[in-house]
Amino acid sequence: MQKKFKHSSRQRPVLYLICILLLVITGCQRKDEVVAGVDIPIPEKMTRNPDKVFDPIPGFQDGQVSYQGKVTPKEIFTFYQEVMAAKGWQPTARFADQKDRIAYTKGNRLVLVWYNENPDGTTVLTVMVGTQEPPK
Repeated sequence: MQKKFKHSSRQRPVLYLICILLLVITGCQRKDEVVAGVDIPIPEKMTRNPDKVFDPIPGFQDGQVSYQGKVTPKEIFTFYQEVMAAKGWQPTARFADQKDRIAYTKGNRLVLVWYNENPDGTTVLTVMVGTQEPPK
């Protein structure tokens, strides 16, 4: 009986470590924002810009949100490549010639992720949502 107790007491710290690592890796990296009825992941280090006003790009007029934070454009690009694919979004060739934008589609919905680095080291992240019209 005592041997079994020692064995499980060794496993307990390993189990705690695994749980903590899973929480750090999966639970603390992002927050979700609902934009025009679409659940959009946002990097955790980004803070919402509530007063940001801008003209939406044609095709992305349904809703928009802006964030700012100390996240590099490369981190934003990698973040969205991973999380959007996991949510079933497909990258599109739209804006493929732009290095600061990524567009995704899922069904008839479009999402544009646009990021610009400021001279002070912060990055502005703008997410726009639209509805794709069926081909005529």
